[in-house]
Amino acid sequence: LILDAYRPWHVTRELWEAFPQYRGFIADPAAGSVHNRGCAVDLTLLDAASGREAAMPSGYDEFSERAYPTYAGGDPARLANRDLLRACMEAEGFAVHPREWWHFDHRCWRDHPVLDIDFGDLA
Repeated sequence: LILDAYRPWHVTRELWEAFPQYRGFIADPAAGSVHNRGCAVDLTLLDAASGREAAMPSGYDEFSERAYPTYAGGDPARLANRDLLRACMEAEGFAVHPREWWHFDHRCWRDHPVLDIDFGDLA
């Protein structure tokens, strides 16, 4: 389940201005983000049987230690789901963000420019 992917640069700027208390989690618009380059994706697993999101150690966009991909506490089944997602993404050239189990950057992100193209203008 894709939760966030490409994000126009102006949205990053708006988030930066609206939520100064979360600047440790929001990219500085002066540099742009990997999302602005179309090279980041936030996602989770779906349970095939139920069609629901698989249980993870934290909620999406939860700003706590439980969101770290190295968090070792909590339910082992939730940790196994997180680790499965990470293994699958790393096998395809993505690296997990150090504070967000759901956020993955593609290895080539530095080769792409920051974009500010609205979704309606994307071909």
